[in-house]
Amino acid sequence: MSHSKLLILGLLFVLTRCAQATASRACGTLDLTSKHTQHCFPEDGSHHFVCCVDINSPTSSQSPHGNSNPLNDVIKAASKPSSYSWCTCSEEICTQQLEGRVAWNQNGAGWKGFLPPQ
Repeated sequence: MSHSKLLILGLLFVLTRCAQATASRACGTLDLTSKHTQHCFPEDGSHHFVCCVDINSPTSSQSPHGNSNPLNDVIKAASKPSSYSWCTCSEEICTQQLEGRVAWNQNGAGWKGFLPPQ
């Protein structure tokens, strides 16, 4: 096989892998291009590493802020009612405060630290 054909095949492989990686980072209906979500899922996994979907109550009474979740308007602006979604700093915030479901944790299920695993 010629050098140019190998180069083209290599480039196609890399592009395919990049497309798969981008698609796998989707978080429910969360618009990751929104100005409200630019802090979500940083490469180093240091914060906002939990994908929370199917948020039942953006105004959850379980909120430590009282009966009003300060993120209510932002969650609604950055995701769709079919499955309100958000990035959180812990699985507990997702399940207990937002009454949602953890779709994935960037650092692995159950990770609770402030810094990614070494």
